[in-house]
Amino acid sequence: MQNSSFTTLDNLKIHTVTWLPVGKPRAGIFLVHGYGEHIGRYTHVAEALVNAGYAVFGLDHRGHGKSDGLQAYFETIEQPIKDLAQYFEQVQQQYPNLKLFMLGHSMGSLLALAFALKYQAELAGLLISGCAVNGDEAVPGVILGLANLLKNIMPTTPLIPGLPASELSTDTAVVDAYQKDPLVYTGAWRVGMGALLINTGKILREQANKLTLPVLILHGENDKITPPSGSKVIYEKAASKDKTLTMYPGMRHEIMNEREKARVLADILAWLNNH
Repeated sequence: MQNSSFTTLDNLKIHTVTWLPVGKPRAGIFLVHGYGEHIGRYTHVAEALVNAGYAVFGLDHRGHGKSDGLQAYFETIEQPIKDLAQYFEQVQQQYPNLKLFMLGHSMGSLLALAFALKYQAELAGLLISGCAVNGDEAVPGVILGLANLLKNIMPTTPLIPGLPASELSTDTAVVDAYQKDPLVYTGAWRVGMGALLINTGKILREQANKLTLPVLILHGENDKITPPSGSKVIYEKAASKDKTLTMYPGMRHEIMNEREKARVLADILAWLNNH
């Protein structure tokens, strides 16, 4: 595991982590984390991939983890996409012949989808977990209306209550670690951020028919944080000839952190090995 950083075009320092296998990597996987968390929570996922011969690359989004920026906030969705593209280009230069995949969870699925739609030719495949495109289903209409009304007046004000951490996983140890993690943001959602992610989800639903690359979509059936209907929408709309949707009964939002996570990681590896 190697920690590093790069400076964004607007002068923020972004924390990055690289996990490399012994010998030549089979392919590279970009891990894209979710809202309020950080890449360190995916160490077990990275290690499973590395043990199977893959190189893994991850960053803390701006405003998250060890990266600069106002905590848990983006002004525009283009900002984290540009950061991701900058890091992606660095990796391409360092490993010019490496096939690259992207695996995004929750908010990370929005960023990975948006990135894939823009840079489809650069990716060998897209994997998304807990797809967050139907966020408007999980938020009461009154709160949504209020967020859209206030997003230009007081965008950085924490006002929207988040869902309880217990909805992340049926594994209480995971929930406990999440709540005690100093790098995790557990406060109320900032108005502008909530509106931004929900509106981005709506746009991505409309654009999903432009997806043509191989795609694996995974979702816990008991997910109360990002409605499983979002994964079904992307699966149905994607124009990809090679697309797979796997739903996990009994699992909550963080399927890679569930009690049966070994099954999820095995499904991810089987798909990657086939591609």
